[in-house]
Amino acid sequence: MPVPPYVADFDSSTGLVRALAAALHRRPYRRLDRSAALATAVRASRVMPRGLRMAAFREMGGREGIRPNALADLDPDRFAEWVCARYGRRRADVVAIGSSNGAVMHLCAAMGVPWLPQTFLVPVRRNAAPEDCRSDFELAVAESGRLLARQDDLQIHQMHDPNQDRLMVARIAYFRMKLRGLPDAYRRFIRDCLNPGGTLLVVDCTAKWPVSRRGERHVYQHGAVGGLAAGAYDERWDFPAVDGCAPEAEWGYEPALTDAICGVADAEGYRVIRLSFPSPEAPSAVVADLHRDWYAECGAAANRLLAETFICVEPSWALETRTVPLWLTFGVEPSLATLQTYLSSRGDLEQLLVTLFPHGVRSLGYAAAARWRAAGEDRGLATAIAGVAEKQWPADFASLASYADALERAVPRGPFPPPLPLDRVAAAVAAAGPAHDLAWSEL
Repeated sequence: MPVPPYVADFDSSTGLVRALAAALHRRPYRRLDRSAALATAVRASRVMPRGLRMAAFREMGGREGIRPNALADLDPDRFAEWVCARYGRRRADVVAIGSSNGAVMHLCAAMGVPWLPQTFLVPVRRNAAPEDCRSDFELAVAESGRLLARQDDLQIHQMHDPNQDRLMVARIAYFRMKLRGLPDAYRRFIRDCLNPGGTLLVVDCTAKWPVSRRGERHVYQHGAVGGLAAGAYDERWDFPAVDGCAPEAEWGYEPALTDAICGVADAEGYRVIRLSFPSPEAPSAVVADLHRDWYAECGAAANRLLAETFICVEPSWALETRTVPLWLTFGVEPSLATLQTYLSSRGDLEQLLVTLFPHGVRSLGYAAAARWRAAGEDRGLATAIAGVAEKQWPADFASLASYADALERAVPRGPFPPPLPLDRVAAAVAAAGPAHDLAWSEL
């Protein structure tokens, strides 16, 4: 089943679902699950001049955009059906649902359980300067109103980032959809997949961001998580007036969904556990340390770290090679600082491998590839930036097709470890969670 035509196939929710599904099916996650022919074309982009590479990336991204008048007719259940089809028919003791998060994706891969995202991206065509925030705000007003009138269990978090996403926002507007209720496909999947007495794990990232309200269930977000702090966007660009905060468009959790989850749990006799955290990277160190301890118990050295950014992940390889995953949002200074903090207190690591998602521009707050290499080498670690032509990054789009192969060349695969039990996750969050503002609670 292909991704519905109105859903971005190159985003956190779709990318992390594809990666997790690959791990659950015990197969590699190569080329972001794209065809070999497309990967060959992407690799060939390295011979293009930088300006031409950036233009090609912008235009290819723009092709994902739908016409504004098509927005009113989208059906979130088709997205839910696509997600469930990726996992196939399976039984599990846990089903996770909620915020997109790479660290939690690794937890799910280790436990051998699926994750159902709350948020998905609908790219809408536009053709304007990245700095033109006002026209973006006014885009598809009538169409989004008709959509929300049809879909009571949906809300729109429109997002505009003229810094890190400036290549894309010249051609598409970001309409992120958050589910307030469970689509029928999710309900069926939970009933078919979750074992009697099983657990629904609510992934609750409580991150908030400044917004302008466009309606009762429609907000417009000023910028996004990346190299700049939230308030810095209004200092540099002409956004509409801020009139509140809302769950962050890409990573934040809309709490209205919890009622629907608890309703299914009450009807079917499931437990509901909520994992709450204040920012996308907050669980990353705890998840990494949990993997280190688990691998050590399995007899592995657990001295190799994989620092991943955005959707440049490989959970199957991390499990099969007993490599510790530290997921980071983007190749930006705050994420580099997260890596540096982790390395500074884990002195027994020997090797560092890094994946860098190429967002295309030297945006404010981005961290050059050499900085990422130095993070490991300055501490005496054998360090490699996997599959990246460092002088071309962050416009080295060929790395999307080559980073997974580079990881496999660096360390050969072995067998999958046994599944990680849920009670081990609970114990790790109880022990280390307070230092990272993670909370584990039963609803």
